[in-house]
Amino acid sequence: MKSTPKIFNIRYKASFESLTANNHIKIWMAKPLNSECQKINNFSISHTPKKTYKDGQGNEILYFEFINTKKIEIKMEIQAELWKQKIITQNNAAVISKIYPKSIKRFLKNENFLEQKLEIKNLAFKIAGKEKLDLDKIKTIFDFITKNFKYCYPIEKRVVKYLDLNGLKGDCGEYSSLFVTMCRILKIPAKNQTGFVIFPKKKKIAEHGWASVYLKPNGWLDMDTQYASLEKNETATKKYFARRNDYRIIFTTGFNVPLKPRIPKKFNLSYWNKLGLPLTHNSVQTLQPIVFVSKNKIEFKDNIKII
Repeated sequence: MKSTPKIFNIRYKASFESLTANNHIKIWMAKPLNSECQKINNFSISHTPKKTYKDGQGNEILYFEFINTKKIEIKMEIQAELWKQKIITQNNAAVISKIYPKSIKRFLKNENFLEQKLEIKNLAFKIAGKEKLDLDKIKTIFDFITKNFKYCYPIEKRVVKYLDLNGLKGDCGEYSSLFVTMCRILKIPAKNQTGFVIFPKKKKIAEHGWASVYLKPNGWLDMDTQYASLEKNETATKKYFARRNDYRIIFTTGFNVPLKPRIPKKFNLSYWNKLGLPLTHNSVQTLQPIVFVSKNKIEFKDNIKII
């Protein structure tokens, strides 16, 4: 069941200034698309991308390239119609069905950053293995993570395989990654979502990552273990389990977003590595909503706001 939609106008701006001559800058940006709780009414961007492509997870990526340009400013303006959401009925959502279309099956697999290593498999089955209904399995995992995870930022090493299962700590990405991995181990489709939470009264917008699980007949339902963990009460569980209790805009679905074209070897990845964002020459963990590399040094600034 969805609430009455609310329309938001959002502006994202990124600026680049080359500190040396003969620079070469490559930029990838995620374009927000229509999904269960968002409809993009209008989208505009100040520069024409050199290339656009889809990654198979439901993302559309815009690629830009600038050579020997001293200053660059890219503005992205979005009018988004957003809904809150809650589960329709728990009985219906608990229907067990392991027959999924190909587009859903991809969110069951073992992949980078969501490694289904033996220790996590054992823990998932220990926590939820006795439950028969998918919804009950998900709830058991959700409760375990919200009770045992501690918020921590910055992260020294991202990726589920590096988590200390005896002392769980991390930021929103780590919370949701463990949740997604454990759901997949139990054959429940799950995916990471990255975007922004909107606070209309304060006119603020905050970066965030959370999870979604697929349950028939409801489709994709939000699960926010980190927000529930920070509030640590039964009301919080009701607010963030199988529902979207606030307004959110998604920029990227899933992890391991391919970068096309690949990053040449001479380009420096240190900016993102220092921030703890896993980035290789072929892919990035996620886009939020931008990734860039340059041949020589640049100054970079960005901001996002409600207008």
